[in-house]
Amino acid sequence: MNRQSNLANTTKRFLQLHPQNATSGGLFSPRNGLVLVRFDISSSEAPLLLDGSSLRLAGVYTARQVTGGPGNNQLAAADLNFLDGFCGVNMAIENVTISSKRLNQNLERINQYYRLCPSVVSGAKGFKEMETELSNQSLSHNTNALSRPGLNTYNAYSTVGATAGQGQRGQAFSMPLYAGIFNSGQDIDLSSAAMGGCTIEILLRASTNVVFGANASANQAYYELSDLVLTCPVYEVGGAAPQAGQFSFNSWSSMFQTVNSSDSVLSLTPGLGRVTSCLINSVTATDLGNQNFNSSRLGSLGEVQQLRWSANGALLPLQYRLQTVNQQNNDVAKVNATAPASFQVHNLNADIVRNYLEGIKTDRYNKVAGCNQSYNSWSGGAVNQTINAGRTGDTPQGSDGLAILYDAYGSGQNFSQRVWSIQLRTSAVNQLNNNGTNRSNSIDGTAATAQACSVFFLSKNTILFGGGGIDVQR
Repeated sequence: MNRQSNLANTTKRFLQLHPQNATSGGLFSPRNGLVLVRFDISSSEAPLLLDGSSLRLAGVYTARQVTGGPGNNQLAAADLNFLDGFCGVNMAIENVTISSKRLNQNLERINQYYRLCPSVVSGAKGFKEMETELSNQSLSHNTNALSRPGLNTYNAYSTVGATAGQGQRGQAFSMPLYAGIFNSGQDIDLSSAAMGGCTIEILLRASTNVVFGANASANQAYYELSDLVLTCPVYEVGGAAPQAGQFSFNSWSSMFQTVNSSDSVLSLTPGLGRVTSCLINSVTATDLGNQNFNSSRLGSLGEVQQLRWSANGALLPLQYRLQTVNQQNNDVAKVNATAPASFQVHNLNADIVRNYLEGIKTDRYNKVAGCNQSYNSWSGGAVNQTINAGRTGDTPQGSDGLAILYDAYGSGQNFSQRVWSIQLRTSAVNQLNNNGTNRSNSIDGTAATAQACSVFFLSKNTILFGGGGIDVQR
């Protein structure tokens, strides 16, 4: 049902829901609380339309530590404790699942949500939004080296030290969920004739994967979420009878592979019928599960030289390979193309960056309003950095990623029976030269440089509902 055609009888309300499985203390934490947050939105007899784009998850994020600190498990002000700048509080989320109560099955399940968020934020939000809208919503921040984005310095995520007492809490947040179904441009009909209500489940990550840094690891830092509330804007359409119809929405699906060499092929079978875009980001594999390092950062694959998207071995959607041109930041061509040291060369991956932004925006490049892609600025993230840039939190991180837009306005590409693949060629000997010091910047086949690649597919889905039941088309 379209609320635009029933404006005279439409009333907007805000539902505030508490977690269905909350304990008496209302604390969610992998250390001393619950790790699964469950919200239940009931159905109604009359049409009830949920505006997913304005849905907000609110609460309080608090970081503590087991050992050290000034007491009461407080973080020491001078210690290195961090959250990923692009993710913010989203870094604490492992999976997000949205399911229909009437259909009794999942409509969307996003694994590796903490890897999806930094790409969506850095590719769809601009520098100013990071310091205004997103800093208030999810406690995000730019990766500026001068601002030291620590949990207890810039953007203080924990104000436990303000006054004594274990009962003190950290900083409040109110953030959207970047699920495809909530950002599809259509309201979700929760009435008994349509979805019949829905359930939202959020699985939290272990603290060792969230609060990171040298002191976070040494002092066993952990986090807590409290006072969680889900705010749901809904529209009640009075006097309207339930109608048969359809609901079209997007959903994210994730897969995982490892890149071990400078010339690699990622090959997957998504099993999805209508794929709109594909998004890939990477991080050094040994950083995962290590509290010293940022598991949500957007790592670099080194000096990319060639990129090839294909389906069943044939080039798709581009009928050519993407080549890069290595050029110094003063607009002078690289002096010796065969030299392993690139001397702060900025990879002018114009086509790669353009396709990356289109894949995240799911629209043409001229519709991109803002992003955090930067070649020569630290204000939001830089492309020209080493594989391990920003892993410890006290230095700037990159904003690298790969993506492709398959179909902006149509029905998408069919990968239900086809093999999706990407061929990626990077320099095997490349180094970055900073102030006379060469740093290795290549994937050399060792475990130390192996890259964990998260692959996300955005696909279109349609639900047909009526008196005869529900039919799901994916």
